[in-house]
Parts: sequence; structure tokens; C-alpha cells
Amino acid sequence: MSQKQIIETLELESAKGKQIKYFSSGMKQRVRLGLAILSNTAILLLDEPASHLDKNGIEWYRKLMTEYSGERLVVVCSNHQEKEYDFCLPHLLTLKEPSRLTTE
Repeated sequence: MSQKQIIETLELESAKGKQIKYFSSGMKQRVRLGLAILSNTAILLLDEPASHLDKNGIEWYRKLMTEYSGERLVVVCSNHQEKEYDFCLPHLLTLKEPSRLTTE
């Protein structure tokens, strides 16, 4: 994927000349999600991926996940925000209580 295609996929064409440190929190979240989702990995781990995204950003995230999650294992850590994981409901595993790890 070319740099131009990545910028288009992230829907950040209007900010292509801007330094990331000047992006809004939602734009920074798009960059982070784009780096993770567009990477060629067998496992994708996302921690509260919809944080800092507005309504359009959440729709973009769902579209990107549908298009690029493919055959890999996707783990979404969320505080019961269905918008973060509803694209995977047919194959959803929910942990009701956190695991307790102890060290001896």
C-alpha cells in the first residue's frame, strides 16, 4: 500500500502536510488504529479502539475492521462499549470476570 493510499484509507487527506503532534486526539487515534489494522500480523490486539473517535470515526473504524481483519485473530479489550466489538458478534468470547494472576 502506498503512502497516498494509507492517507486515503485513514481519511486524513486534509492533514497530510501536518505533523502528527498537532493532530486532534481523534486523528491520532486513527493513525494508531491504521498502523495496527493495516499491519500484516496474524493477531491484532486492540485496547479500547473507539476511544477519542467521534461518530464518523467509529463508522470508519468498523468499516476498516470489516475490510482488513481478514482471517486473523482479533482481540478487542473494551469496557462493555459494544461499538468497539460489534463487528465480531458471531464469534464473540466475553470474559465476565477478570482473571486473577498471582505471583509467589
